[in-house]
Amino acid sequence: MQFFTGCFLLKTGSEKLLHELYYGDERGFGYFQNILFKWANMVKRQNHAIIVGNGDPPSASLFSDLRSNSSTLICADGGLKTVLDFGVVPDAVVGDLDSIENSDLDRIPDERVFKIDADNTSTDLEKALKHAIDSGVNVATLLGFTGGRSDHVLWNLGLLRTFGDLIALRMVDDYGEIRLVKGVVRFRAKIGQKVSLSPLDAPVTGIVTRGLRFALRNESLQLGVRDGISNEVVQNPVEIVVNQGSLLVFVHRNSDKDVVGWEPQIF
Repeated sequence: MQFFTGCFLLKTGSEKLLHELYYGDERGFGYFQNILFKWANMVKRQNHAIIVGNGDPPSASLFSDLRSNSSTLICADGGLKTVLDFGVVPDAVVGDLDSIENSDLDRIPDERVFKIDADNTSTDLEKALKHAIDSGVNVATLLGFTGGRSDHVLWNLGLLRTFGDLIALRMVDDYGEIRLVKGVVRFRAKIGQKVSLSPLDAPVTGIVTRGLRFALRNESLQLGVRDGISNEVVQNPVEIVVNQGSLLVFVHRNSDKDVVGWEPQIF
């Protein structure tokens, strides 16, 4: 609960305070960050879930690296095939089950199957996220939600904001990681690793970055007007602060060695 209190503060009135601290007393900003990190570190690992979708499947190595024995494994409908192909039985299968072969479903105990009637108001990922939240999950890694249909990818990116106040989310594939910034994010990555910044929809203002080659100092990004594509890590840790708006951060990788270390380490 303390972690999400901290996130709520960042997403509301204290965004302005954080932004002012960034320009003013460095000790003040650091003190505020340390409080947030303490909140985030209180998120227990057993509250983490990996949610697998029916998009392009991750590589076996990525799936293995991200999965831990303490992570709940949830399949959003057709993501079941991906997980079964890795020789793993998930903790839950959620969706209208229209993308699952009966032979695959027969391998899952009935108590792990949560069928939700099809409707045109929510996607399988939304159903899976709601199930995860209701089950007490507060941190989730999304796999298999990129590639395939572009309309689904765009919708899935929007869900990072829709559910962002309820659960900490990142979207991962073999090409990198995506997180939504509302307030501040901090991470470590390999020097030279590419980082792209893109508004989710409306203009994002008051952006401050540290550790990137092309620094932003209280500047704005707007779709179709000014982008933040293909920036580059030059110093760790990288910090990105947003005063107003929803900013997507893409941390790209070219190999398994291009890992991202989010601070605090909640994933």
